[in-house]
Formats: sequence, C-alpha cells, structure tokens
Amino acid sequence: MHLYCKVHTKIGDFRIACSSKGVTAISPGTETDTTFEATYRKRLGIKPDNGVVPDVYKQALRAAVQGQKTPSVPIDWSGFTPFQEKVLKTLLKVPAGNVQSYSWLARRAGFPKAARAVGNVMANNPVPFLIPCHRIVPASGGVGNYGLGKKLKHELLTREGAVIK
Repeated sequence: MHLYCKVHTKIGDFRIACSSKGVTAISPGTETDTTFEATYRKRLGIKPDNGVVPDVYKQALRAAVQGQKTPSVPIDWSGFTPFQEKVLKTLLKVPAGNVQSYSWLARRAGFPKAARAVGNVMANNPVPFLIPCHRIVPASGGVGNYGLGKKLKHELLTREGAVIK
C-alpha cells in the first residue's frame, strides 16, 4: 500500500509519500491531492491513498528542511532506474554542509562522462531534502537551478553551513 499525507514544516507544507519499503516521494503542498496522485501514478503506476505516514518520515523531512541532522529513513528505490539509483545513492554520501559539482557526482557514481544526465537526475529527484540534490551545484559557482527554486536551494545550503562560491 502506498500512502501520503501533508506535512507542515517551518518553510511550508509538503506532501510525503511512502510504501512499505520506505519514502517514495516528497512534493510541495501547494499542489492539489489530485495533481499529486496523478504525478505519483504516472511515475510509479500506483495511486497512493491519503493516510497515515510513519512519524519518523515526517520528522526526517522537518529536520532536513531546517538543515538539521535527519533520522535515517529508508527510501523505496523501486521507482528508479539503475542509473538514477546509483547516482542518488552516491549523492547520499555528500554530507550536510558540503557541496559538489555535477561532474564530481558523475565521476563518483561511475559515469565520468554523464554530468548532464546526472543533472537530469537531480532535476527529477522525487525525494528532495532526504535525497539532498540541493548539495550539487555547478562547477562554475553559484547554486544553480533547483526544482523548488534557487532561493530555497540557497537557504537550505546556508542552513547546513555550506560555503557557496
């Protein structure tokens, strides 16, 4: 069974979804339930039910948006391609307060010529905050783009204590 609920955080509301294997999605709470469910169904082939999500998942989301240490929570990797999973699991090794480039992540994940493809994985990360795609920035400096807005990306990095060029 796939469930989701709305979570109130200090930076706004988000929807968090999970399966029995772990967290499957996080998205802005500004979209409607219908839109969230349709996007979820398109990605995973399953319609999630509005229901009770484990408190530890909600606590992890709240901590992550504050730049705090997050409780370890499982991610359900079943909706990812092997390439996406490899890149995102490598990303999980970038500690809070650190930033790395797309090309660095591509090399570390074992795909040294795939920096653009890595950028696409970051842009389509369905579990932002818990899979911290905001820690990947352009080698040329600055924060780069972010699906939830550059301002929020900068804020998240600053909360984590990252130094941004």
